[in-house]
Amino acid sequence: MADDLAKTSHDHAGPSVATYIKVAILLTIITALEVGVIYIRRLTPILFPLLIVMATAKFTLVALFFMHLRYDPRSLRFLFLGPLIVAILLAIALATLTGAFLVFGR
Repeated sequence: MADDLAKTSHDHAGPSVATYIKVAILLTIITALEVGVIYIRRLTPILFPLLIVMATAKFTLVALFFMHLRYDPRSLRFLFLGPLIVAILLAIALATLTGAFLVFGR
């Protein structure tokens, strides 16, 4: 049984170097967009949700490719979904605690 598990967990071909480079470039672009949107005054009302979406996209890319979750069973992918939801809700709660970043209105 342990031999079967070892065989199935290493049967896939890992990502190529080109894939890692593409993901790294995409992460760099998303990071540049995160920094850039802060300076666009018209995006102020939706700034916080926009940053949350971009951070979630970056988290997903890092988890899927650099943590190799893309090549693991689907159940392990869902293991990250719960903590991600908790982290997003915690970030929203902390950001709106003082009322300075209220984007949802009162």
